[in-house]
Amino acid sequence: MKSHYETLQVTPGASTQDIKDAFRFLLFRYHPDHNRGREDWAVQQTMALVEAYHVLSNPGQRGHHDLMRSIRIRDEAPKKGFKLFGGKDDKSATVETQFKDGAAMFKADEYERAIQAFRKVFDADPAYPNVRYNMALCFLAIERIPEALQWMQDHVAKNKEDAEAKAVYSRIFSYSQKRKAG
Repeated sequence: MKSHYETLQVTPGASTQDIKDAFRFLLFRYHPDHNRGREDWAVQQTMALVEAYHVLSNPGQRGHHDLMRSIRIRDEAPKKGFKLFGGKDDKSATVETQFKDGAAMFKADEYERAIQAFRKVFDADPAYPNVRYNMALCFLAIERIPEALQWMQDHVAKNKEDAEAKAVYSRIFSYSQKRKAG
């Protein structure tokens, strides 16, 4: 996911006025009327600017964007499921492929498809490492916060030593409280 801060060329600490000023400046620079011969590129740049401004100028959407920027999908498959004389068994190989596919879909902002892939992993092997964590991030990405909290809570309950997951759960919970209040 490209950061909207990068698109508007501002820092995450930028004020609302800084964001507005950057948007106006870049909108003028990238506008199709000022980029003759590169109209398609200019339209894409302008659309990206409008989306970035729309997100960063709204405190709720900016909070969600900041939360999503602060967490990472866990895409490394575990080192398990090997046969005695080498090679992986078919079920482990299939589950591992589905897990990696889900992570790739998440990185491509295809969150609904990632949920489907991780759901297949979970159905095949509920104990598969990080499948609950990744499901939580997928639901968070599409702003289905209750599901995100439930999946992360389940992950933390089964992985009590996972301090990062506990911190992510706390951030999701805080975000959900701010959404309810505001």
